Amino acid sequence: MGRDSNLMKYLADADLGTIGGGGLGPFGDNPGDGLTGITKMVSSIIGLMTIAAGIWFLFQILVGGFNWISAGGDKAKLQSSKDRITNSMVGIVVVVAAWAITALVGTFLGVDFTLSGGNLLQQLSPN
Repeated sequence: MGRDSNLMKYLADADLGTIGGGGLGPFGDNPGDGLTGITKMVSSIIGLMTIAAGIWFLFQILVGGFNWISAGGDKAKLQSSKDRITNSMVGIVVVVAAWAITALVGTFLGVDFTLSGGNLLQQLSPN
């Protein structure tokens, strides 16, 4: 028993130093940096997807309008054009609703998702 007691006392008194200093990797330097990096990444992804959805919407509207004009009285082509335009309208409404829900959830969770595609475009533009 005496020997185990001396070993425990020796281990308790030993200076093992500090582990890591500030944490692991870049997320350990400043508290909150990890969440900031994740929110920036999510914001960039959402912004990029919103821009892509807007471009796709415009493309579908233009193709649907062109097909409507060039239908020439063909009922099937006319219905196909109407369906394309309707589906593109529903799609853009879903994208805007998803954007609004993401902003609302971010507000409730206290996370600042900067949901603006303009910042993303400025970052992507060559200067």
